[in-house]
Amino acid sequence: MKVKIKNLGILKQAEFSLGDLTIICGGNNTGKTYATYALFGFLDTWRRLLTGPRFGLKEKIEQLL
Repeated sequence: MKVKIKNLGILKQAEFSLGDLTIICGGNNTGKTYATYALFGFLDTWRRLLTGPRFGLKEKIEQLL
């Protein structure tokens, strides 16, 4: 998955690809934490939306099978 971040905290623009193991490294105050929090927030929100009871993803998968 390719991730692009723009205008977040100290980050003006960042782009990285996620793999099985992704390491974000750099000097102090370069935006590593901002990038990590943004990625976590994005992925966690979609996980909760897609697995929540209101979305009904499990039922829809069972219907398709």
